[in-house]
Amino acid sequence: MESLHDGGGGAAPVAVRWLAKAEIAVAGLLLLTALGLTLTTIVERNLGHSTGDWSLKLPELILAWLTFLGMGGLVTERGHVAADMFLRMFPPRGQRVAESLSMLIAVVVLGVLLAGAIAILRQQMQMGGTDEELWDVPEWILVAVLPAGLGLTIFHMIVQIRVIWRPGRAPAARDPVGSGS
Repeated sequence: MESLHDGGGGAAPVAVRWLAKAEIAVAGLLLLTALGLTLTTIVERNLGHSTGDWSLKLPELILAWLTFLGMGGLVTERGHVAADMFLRMFPPRGQRVAESLSMLIAVVVLGVLLAGAIAILRQQMQMGGTDEELWDVPEWILVAVLPAGLGLTIFHMIVQIRVIWRPGRAPAARDPVGSGS
């Protein structure tokens, strides 16, 4: 199916595209790390060795980090789920309005989540607790990805709204059946 958007974040400013690619690269490295840790744990356990509680908790934590660090970059790179087939039924201006409203609603929801994530981070900083299973790392460091990832995603969405309304942006032609032609 033909995309409604400029591919690969091409319409976003160069610095934003670079940031998106860096976020996705870090998420990819984190995914490889989680996979490596998980495979190592499986092999160690099959050999009869004890791996400790960290071997279960750390890959889960890494997956949370890669999710929150990668989601903003996917907005710019157009790697997220979008209702392109539905949007193709609208004329070009309607596509822009629908995309913008979708992004604005998401920004509001993520903004509410961001406020909660900041409150959680502050609470963890005030409590000063550490995670004993992960070598006494302060809990606030472990949850810091929540506001960071949400903030980056909101930033990418705001940039995309600007890109949608940038003069000279040519929306794709209407293709209500999604034939790709």
